[in-house]
Amino acid sequence: MSADVETEPVRITNKNRRILVRRTLIAAAVFLGTLIGYSFFLIFQFQSLVSAFQKQKADLLVYYENDLGDNTVTTYGSMPGPTFIPRLFIDYSHSVTYLNWQQQPKSSPKEIDELFALLPDFHKLEILIVRNFLIDEKRAAALSRIPQLKDLSLWDCQFEKSVLVSLLKKKGLKSLSLAGSTFQEEELSILKQAPAKETLTHLILTNCQISDQTAAVISECRNLEILHLDGTQITDMGLKMLARLPHLKVLVLDHTAVTDNGVSYLTGTPELVELSLSNTGVSDEVVDALKQEIPALRISDD
Repeated sequence: MSADVETEPVRITNKNRRILVRRTLIAAAVFLGTLIGYSFFLIFQFQSLVSAFQKQKADLLVYYENDLGDNTVTTYGSMPGPTFIPRLFIDYSHSVTYLNWQQQPKSSPKEIDELFALLPDFHKLEILIVRNFLIDEKRAAALSRIPQLKDLSLWDCQFEKSVLVSLLKKKGLKSLSLAGSTFQEEELSILKQAPAKETLTHLILTNCQISDQTAAVISECRNLEILHLDGTQITDMGLKMLARLPHLKVLVLDHTAVTDNGVSYLTGTPELVELSLSNTGVSDEVVDALKQEIPALRISDD
């Protein structure tokens, strides 16, 4: 009797163990299947995203580090990778890091709105160039949501009122170009409070309607290294303020009203190595004197 009593619990324990193992395997298989299915969903969704911009003739590039450790750039979809890994997985893993998009004549405002709304789905996008667009509040909000964006160029765009203010509040921007764009100059004053004040190293305002008012704002962006103000209304007064930028290396002042008086302030700009003064009123004598003051400085004044 005692033997029968002892074997029954053992049988029950073994049965429970087999059931537990079976349930664990089923749960693992379900989890793995769900994970694979979701991965394929993300990949095909991303391919659809890429296709939408390729139809707009946008350039989509990938920056990556090759086997030698050098930074390399290639067109999206042509990334090298192991032959045993499906091409879709290779492309998705590297994703798009650079996008250059120009408005196409046949695109409707609704289509453009839909494409702007898709931009934040480029989860590794760092460099974005868009040209000839109207930037309204909705489109600016989409630009602000791109998670890894560091370099933003909005060329020949038209900004609705107050839109630029909200856009410049984005964190992480290192480079901003508004070349040829139309906006209200006073909106740039947000740079005094926005995170961009600390992070911006490149600022391109070529052919923008800005004056010495903006120069006063820019002078507070203490980490600026490259500044393009060609074709603007900057004068000697503005240049005097910009000369205080401690890390400024490149300054472009072509087609501006700066004169000998303004350029003389640049002797106090410690890290300046490149200066462009084409089509300005600066004399050869002042250019030569500036070269003597800063021997490493390269000056273009053709």
